[in-house]
Amino acid sequence: MDRSDLEQWKPKEVARLLALVEAERRYYQDILAGLPVGMLVLSSGLSIVSANNAVRQIFRLRSGDALRGKLDVLLPGEVLDKVREVVDSDVPQGEMTIPRASEQGGGHLRITIQAIRSWDYTEEREALLTIQEEVAAGAPAEPITQEPAKEPVAPEPVPVAEAAPEPAPEPAAEAPKPEAAEPVEPATDAAIPETGAVELLNNLAAIVWAASLPDMRVLFVNETGRRLLGWGVEETTAPTFHENRIHPADRERVRAEYSVAVSRGLPVTVEFRALTGDGRTVWLRESICPLMDAEGQPRHAVGLAIDITSRRREEEIRVQAARADALNRLCSRLAHDMNNLLMIVNGYSEEILNSLNGATQLSADLAEVRQAGERLSHIADQLLAFTRRKAEEAASLDASAMLREIVTAMNTALPQGAALALTAAQPVWVLAGREQLGEIVRVFVRFANHLREGAGEIALGTEMSADFGAIRITFPGEEEAAEIWQSLFEGILPPRDSPVELVHGISRAWTAVQQWGGVIEVEHEAGMGTIISILLPLGEAPVAEPVAPVAEPVTPAPEPEPEPEPEPEPEPETVLVVEDETGIRALVRKILERQGYRVLDAARADDAIRVCQEFKGEIRLVITDVVMPEMGGREMVEKLTTVRPGMKVLYVSGYTDDPQIYAVHLAQGSTFLQKPFTLGALLDKVREVLEAE
Repeated sequence: MDRSDLEQWKPKEVARLLALVEAERRYYQDILAGLPVGMLVLSSGLSIVSANNAVRQIFRLRSGDALRGKLDVLLPGEVLDKVREVVDSDVPQGEMTIPRASEQGGGHLRITIQAIRSWDYTEEREALLTIQEEVAAGAPAEPITQEPAKEPVAPEPVPVAEAAPEPAPEPAAEAPKPEAAEPVEPATDAAIPETGAVELLNNLAAIVWAASLPDMRVLFVNETGRRLLGWGVEETTAPTFHENRIHPADRERVRAEYSVAVSRGLPVTVEFRALTGDGRTVWLRESICPLMDAEGQPRHAVGLAIDITSRRREEEIRVQAARADALNRLCSRLAHDMNNLLMIVNGYSEEILNSLNGATQLSADLAEVRQAGERLSHIADQLLAFTRRKAEEAASLDASAMLREIVTAMNTALPQGAALALTAAQPVWVLAGREQLGEIVRVFVRFANHLREGAGEIALGTEMSADFGAIRITFPGEEEAAEIWQSLFEGILPPRDSPVELVHGISRAWTAVQQWGGVIEVEHEAGMGTIISILLPLGEAPVAEPVAPVAEPVTPAPEPEPEPEPEPEPEPETVLVVEDETGIRALVRKILERQGYRVLDAARADDAIRVCQEFKGEIRLVITDVVMPEMGGREMVEKLTTVRPGMKVLYVSGYTDDPQIYAVHLAQGSTFLQKPFTLGALLDKVREVLEAE
């Protein structure tokens, strides 16, 4: 506004305008003063520029204590180093957790750092630290020990005065003092400058709001809040906005916790899901503080919320992994015990059937027993389908090129009304097993078609971030579809009509992707449907190497073959069998001795070590269970090979949670045979190991 414009106003109107500006300044200052989150502004030279009341409460400082000169006492060196880094780079520092000194109350603090413009609008940058005490979600924070803050009074709208010139300007009169309430005296010696409150609120990387009580009608939301939530001014000023922004599933819980906090006049911190203007769901951690009037009654509330969607997603992934691991252990124990018993049933059935001559009623009965044992073996295999850790070895591959091949191959085989669309344009190199990853995507597509009864379009695409390459599978559908997918990854029983082979494939996908160093995420977005994201570590694009000229090979003249010497009569080969299950140990011994092997046996690892030390001849092979009491098979073999370094090893087990066994990361001369096995398979594997170089 130019001076010439001001001259058209009456002195009383100018005074009223100045009073309203002052009231608005106090309004924003009071919001900052009442926030239940510490707000600390530091200069580029690491001196304290300003702080709000909550900083004193967080660091347990008395009202008379000066803040200046205490920075190295309040914050550790690692935080100050991050402050310098943020000011220099202008890149915000996400939430970091640090321990708090015992004299300050102990526990931990959550701190975020961002660069802001200096209060005097110079080119100098400053750092804004948002500091919160780490408390359990929903637990009330400690009350702030300070004088009750006066509630912020919303500034009245400024009336537009008619610009009617006066015939003779009156002499300048002294402007009356504003009628607004006295400003709240800040509880620090570094108060927020008058011109900086609005700038700080609108540039803060957090949502700040103020609302009236008891109706919780929002009076103010900063620009960050509108940008993050995607709501305009019209929506945020609606009477029900404060409650409508909360996800319906969390609304009742948050309402109850806020009601208790307001009635007690205490701050509280709550984590909940919030709805954005475009229908997305984000997680917020929000702290609110009731502001009391002169009679000690809550009249307004101020709040600060931080987006914690990424942290909650990481926590959900860890919970899913823990559930899957618990299910793995349960299934593995069942499979191990079942396969040991099946080894006895199937092995002795086979042994008796081989000893019977001709077709008799007993032979037919034993055949039925044998078939029942084989069916039980299939059930054990289904238990192991989710728990086995064997995944194809990871290598760099172009996920976009792989998806193009899948779309081309599957579009011709999809049912009528179904289609695949490709949104992957640029190469995205990831680390995974090509064949196994391709099968995972195909299984996901087929199961998505099953849920949608073969209608509509499924989109396959790729994305790349700094840490991960992502394969996105998107298809329309209700939120219930996403819940079904999530239940499959968590090991919950699928819907009854789900194809068994697809359910098993989805269950195995989680383990394979996890072994490659990735994760699988499932989410539902309004307007888009269900999105399945396979996040994998980034790979490297191959670099073409120059081809060196190949020299012509020189073929040496053949040498005359020596005359073969007569072979001596072979000595029987000695095999050590280590198995804690008596029935299996006796069966294996009988079969090997029938084939001409000399057999030593032991029920426990320490017995096997003693046999190796006492036996004078050569032991060619040890057959050992992987899972045994007191000492496992791999640990026992390490001790045995110090006594007999040339001895070969055949591991057998109904199940092992040792990933190196299934990944075939075994020492040279060692191999693995899964129980239950046939007697013929055992003999073939023994011969294979003994004859291997």
